[in-house]
Amino acid sequence: MKKFASQLHFSDKLPKAESFKSALVIYDKVVARKNPEFRKWVSRFKSAYAVDAGERLKDFDQFAKHLKKLNLLVSDLSPRSLHVVAVGGGSVGDFAGFFASIYKRGVKLSHFPTTYLSAIDSAHGGKTALNLSGGKNQIGSFYPAEQVWIVSSLLKSQTEAQLSDARGELAKIAVIDSKVWKLVSKGSGLISFNEFVKLMKPAVEAKMRIVLKDPLEQSGVRQILNLGHTLGHVIESRTGISHGAAVSQGLVFALRWSCRRGDLDYNKLEQIEELLSDRFAIRPKPVPLKRNDVEILLRKDKKRASKDTVNFVLLKALGKPSVEQVEVSDIVNEAGRQGWIKK
Repeated sequence: MKKFASQLHFSDKLPKAESFKSALVIYDKVVARKNPEFRKWVSRFKSAYAVDAGERLKDFDQFAKHLKKLNLLVSDLSPRSLHVVAVGGGSVGDFAGFFASIYKRGVKLSHFPTTYLSAIDSAHGGKTALNLSGGKNQIGSFYPAEQVWIVSSLLKSQTEAQLSDARGELAKIAVIDSKVWKLVSKGSGLISFNEFVKLMKPAVEAKMRIVLKDPLEQSGVRQILNLGHTLGHVIESRTGISHGAAVSQGLVFALRWSCRRGDLDYNKLEQIEELLSDRFAIRPKPVPLKRNDVEILLRKDKKRASKDTVNFVLLKALGKPSVEQVEVSDIVNEAGRQGWIKK
């Protein structure tokens, strides 16, 4: 089994290109266009592959076309020393990570996340994925990077909206991990860029503490990281809003359902929601969806336990998430009660 704890590097500038021998750099075109430092850096590599970031990049039906091009691009490189370097957000990391995991039965991989969301979440933990038949992340592997580089100069072009997305994942980790929650609770007002950067390291460490207990999702422990994602993926797929915004709404849904089920104390729910609003700008914003669409996507969820049940993450108290098998119909009914299903 590959080592799941990647070497984590924090740096103001990109490392020397010469230190990445036999490298294939798979990178987001937008990063090259907006960042002169990166443009100069990537020009030093003989093998570089520019992609359009986004969910289309992860389309399984398109993957074969990319695979043929990548195979030609690295034909002169030794498979034993080949090093895939992924530079981009979550979709680029998923795409490049999946390629690295299957090409020649696996080659070296490093991540250079360029979005706040990928820097705090998707670059860590080893999950790679492609989308299939409208379902998110249906084809994938567990393939952790040997190194993850958090380079501040690559993050500088990010917008406030993109920082808002990352706050959603940070909020999830804070609810799951009491240490991170305490750090967040010490401040007031919306989490700024500088504060986010300071919280990134403890948040990543909190995620990896969970990952290392269950790296291949065999015991179910790692599934607690899916808090907010079950309905969140449905919302993302059907409304087109960003992943972080959708997960934020899925998080509120899960917390309120936890309370309604009697798992989470009502006063504690109010306390959590107040902090989510103040520090993360997370507030419930239901957009009614078609009941049939919600049911179909829930049955495609990769956390499905059976035809009619899904492993759903609930919260019993701060720092105490639990994974339970729940009926798809119960999720749909609760979504309707909270305003996510059209009447």
